[in-house]
Amino acid sequence: MASDLRTRAVLAPSMLLLIGVIYWLDVGQHLGGKQGALSAGVLGLLGLAGAWEYAALLRGAGFAVARTMLLGASALLHVLAMYFIWHRIDNELYPMVGLTLLLLFPLAVRSLGRSNMQRGLEEQGGTLLGFLFVSWQVYLGQGICFRHLPSLLYVVLVCKGGDIGGYCLGRLFGRRKLIPHISPGKTVEGALGSLLSSVLLAWSLRGPLLAGLPVGTVAAVGMGIVLNVTTQTGDLVESLLKRRCGAKDSSRLLPAHGGVLDLVDSLLFSFSAWFLFLVWLT
Repeated sequence: MASDLRTRAVLAPSMLLLIGVIYWLDVGQHLGGKQGALSAGVLGLLGLAGAWEYAALLRGAGFAVARTMLLGASALLHVLAMYFIWHRIDNELYPMVGLTLLLLFPLAVRSLGRSNMQRGLEEQGGTLLGFLFVSWQVYLGQGICFRHLPSLLYVVLVCKGGDIGGYCLGRLFGRRKLIPHISPGKTVEGALGSLLSSVLLAWSLRGPLLAGLPVGTVAAVGMGIVLNVTTQTGDLVESLLKRRCGAKDSSRLLPAHGGVLDLVDSLLFSFSAWFLFLVWLT
């Protein structure tokens, strides 16, 4: 336990520093190209890695998932995000809907075969869940990069700040279990601490990161609540997947943190929530 804490104490600031460097390079366009492209590219790679971990997690537990088709559709979606015209909602949603149908149709046809009757529906459901839960959300995160890059950093800091606040306050004051059949370590006190941390960050960061957007105090507090609820929900849903699959982490990529999916799970639903709010604002 002490070793995990030391590892987290080193990795967490390092990852925040890396995020800061990527943002600085992107917002200043130090590498050329259009603003948001670097962050969107990094998100696309994380989304692809998360989809691979999702497929490996479920397949390792015996569930049917069409990994090659899932990764192919995810890769195409994240590449299209780099070239589609953002700021037009019809353009933005077209790749998501089109690729979902393109993914579903061959899965449905394949399930009609005699040898696939037993697992065809499971394969359709498992593959589409991964596409919707991971790839769709990361794609919308890429859209945030192109619509309003500073607000991507805003979402990451509010969500991850809530994670850190919940973890610290939960360890200090946590007594009552929140949802022990899914995540035994989470407590009610930690969840409330996470909510408070996110709301405070949402309010305090709106000035420097949401300049130019009509976000007042009430809206910032409201979005802090929404982002934290979606953050905690995403984390719990991924915990449910891991518990159902009998795994502790999505992979062993990061010591004491797990895999890419463990790293981005709390951001997934938050990306879609903020994207919808951003569309409304702009």
